[in-house]
Amino acid sequence: MDDREVTEAFATGGARHAFGEQLHVEGDCLVLDGWWEAAFRVAPGTFAVRDEASPRPTDLLDRLRARLQAAGLRQVEADPALLVAITYTAIDLGAADWTLWSSDEAAAEAALAARAGHDTFLDTSAGDTSPIMATSTPVSDYAAEMGGARRSAGLPALVILTVGIDDARVAAMAEVLADCHLEARSLGELDAGRWAALLPNLALVDATTPAGQAVVADLRREGTSVPLVAVHEGGPLEGADATVDPAESPGQWAAHLRALLP
Repeated sequence: MDDREVTEAFATGGARHAFGEQLHVEGDCLVLDGWWEAAFRVAPGTFAVRDEASPRPTDLLDRLRARLQAAGLRQVEADPALLVAITYTAIDLGAADWTLWSSDEAAAEAALAARAGHDTFLDTSAGDTSPIMATSTPVSDYAAEMGGARRSAGLPALVILTVGIDDARVAAMAEVLADCHLEARSLGELDAGRWAALLPNLALVDATTPAGQAVVADLRREGTSVPLVAVHEGGPLEGADATVDPAESPGQWAAHLRALLP
C-alpha cells in the first residue's frame, strides 16, 4: 500500500494493520517512520490528531485532517484530561498535545467516555483488548482487521452498501462500478448498530418509503462519517448527504456514487 492508502485505511476503513512506505497502522494508532504516533482512533468516527511538529518535514497531518474533514468530521472540544488518560493507557503517550476530531461535541464526549470506561483500563487478559474490537459485532466479510488493507489482502478496494435496493438494479450498478464490491442488504436485515461493521465506503438506501427514511435516520444517528445516499424523490432528505432520483437508471445512480467515492 502507498501512504495515501494507509491514511484512508486508518481514517475510514477501520484498519488495525496496514503498511506503507513511511506510515503504518498499529492497532488504533497511525505511526510515522515506525515510531512517531501521529494520530489515534478513539472510535470509528472520533480521532485524536497529534498537535505537535512531526520529527521531519511532512504534510501527513494536513492530509489526515483534510481526509477527516472530507469524511464529515471537524475539530471539536472535549474533556482533555480524559483524552490524555486514554492515550496514555492505550499508547503510553499521555504527555503529547492532541486535537480531537468528530462529527460533533456530543459524539466526541460519548466516544471518549466509552473508550475510557472499557476493558483497556481493567482487562489484564492476554491478547487484543482494544475497546473497539472488544465491543464490535463479529462479522465474516469485512472485519476491521482487513478493512483498510483490502488491496493487499486481495479484497475489493471499495465497498458500497446497498440497503433495500432491487437486486436487478444492484447488478446493473455493479457492472458500471467494476472496481467496487456491492454488498446488498434488505431494509429489515441490517440494524444501525451492525451496518458499519461491513466497513462500507458509501451507503445507498432506498428511502422512497417511510421504512427506508427511518433507516437513513438511524444510520445518521449512529454518528457515521460514511457518505449516505438516499434514493428519494423531491430533493434533499434529512440525514442523507445526497439523493438520487428513483426515476434515474442504475447507470446514472452509479455515476453519482462514483463522484462521492474516495
